[in-house]
Amino acid sequence: MVLAALFATGAAASSLIGRPAPDFALKGLDGNNLRLSEYRGQVVLINFWARWAGDSRVEMPALDRLDKTYRRAGLVVLGVSVDEDATRAGEFATAMRVSYPILFDTGPRIGRGYFLGTMPTTVLVDRSGIVRYVKVGYKAGDDRAFIDQIRELLRE
Repeated sequence: MVLAALFATGAAASSLIGRPAPDFALKGLDGNNLRLSEYRGQVVLINFWARWAGDSRVEMPALDRLDKTYRRAGLVVLGVSVDEDATRAGEFATAMRVSYPILFDTGPRIGRGYFLGTMPTTVLVDRSGIVRYVKVGYKAGDDRAFIDQIRELLRE
């Protein structure tokens, strides 16, 4: 098993590992509400992003490729915008043309539970709803490291 610490940056983010993922219900770009707990039994990658974070622009297409590759195997990718302006965040997400659901957390309520600070922050949740990996920030190639983690969790 790959060490969870490899993907944890900072004490706050790493404190999520091994704990139940805080549940949330958020409105999506399509107008429907989605609840994290609805995906119990699947591996969930939650990507918290902001349109003003340049790394989000680079990471979102990489996560879209992961979504398309592993969706049938049981991976769910959820993008959660932490922008205060949901309209502008929605325009940004539409322009990015990702196929995974985009949700809007326009207040800090969800972010507090996930100890959000630096954007983007990506959290991998196992089939039982337990946080297994956390990655704060993004640099080119990080998506290749996620593949190993996703495959590991899909095999469990």
